[in-house]
Amino acid sequence: MRIVIVVCTHNQPDNMVATLASVGRLTVTSSVACSFTVVNNAAANMCSSELEAHVKTLPTSVLHEPTPGLSIARNTGVSQIDADYVIFTDDDVTVPADWLARYAAAFRRYPDAVFFGSDVVPVFADADASWARALSRSAGSCFARFRVGARDRKIDTQTNPRFYPFGANMAFRLDMLRQFRFDESLGRQPDGLVLSGEETKLIGEMVAAGHRGYLIADNPVNHCIAPSRQTLEYVRRYYYGQGWLQASIAVRTQGWTMKADRVLSPVVAYLFRQAQTVAGNLPGKNLRIWIERQHGHFSGRTAVFRDLPRT
Repeated sequence: MRIVIVVCTHNQPDNMVATLASVGRLTVTSSVACSFTVVNNAAANMCSSELEAHVKTLPTSVLHEPTPGLSIARNTGVSQIDADYVIFTDDDVTVPADWLARYAAAFRRYPDAVFFGSDVVPVFADADASWARALSRSAGSCFARFRVGARDRKIDTQTNPRFYPFGANMAFRLDMLRQFRFDESLGRQPDGLVLSGEETKLIGEMVAAGHRGYLIADNPVNHCIAPSRQTLEYVRRYYYGQGWLQASIAVRTQGWTMKADRVLSPVVAYLFRQAQTVAGNLPGKNLRIWIERQHGHFSGRTAVFRDLPRT
């Protein structure tokens, strides 16, 4: 079985050191031929020798993609590697030593599956414990928090898309990624707009075409959340991007719900903006985070509808 681990990176050298070190500690069995590829996405140049200083256990290579965009970088990686399966993680993630072996076992256990995923555990660097808990509980998707549960779970047409895996810990049969590409209008963008959803759309297309996948129990990765992302402002910006994306999709459908949304979103955004002032004087961390989340979401929706011609 041939497996390639792919990490796309954009100017996160400090975090990458920890990621590389954890990849370098992976257990590789004789039945698996595994290599490691970094896609350098519009970042400072790096070379294989720099990576090999940390990743001594796996053949290591660097691909360069000058056009910024996470989905673009992922598609570049897919187009240039050769394997049976590809495992994706991020440049701010650390993986346990048995992570690769558990994925390889799952690939053998479910030969009919074309995608896989497992737990993502946010780790809030240097954060106050109570603040970290509040962020994880009230804005978990903002930090890619994902829990599979005690048993493997099948993903098919009956599965709610909220159970589709996240990019920090997911795998695919490579031949399927040659048929279904990541949408390059989604994913993190160079202008800072946080437009996730590229994994959900890709997996949704696979499922709609009759394919299935599995969530693998007990194969977590740790997602390091830098202090700069542990703020209410970051939460608001993240959900602004989600609201913007959802409204952009709604505009294309032009249904009656979009017309109602166009009227209601500015009103709701205004109400949450007023709630921000009140919440600033309240002790409840979860409430303050939730209000920032909703304010960002509805402000993003409003931004899309604001520029539409009146009908």
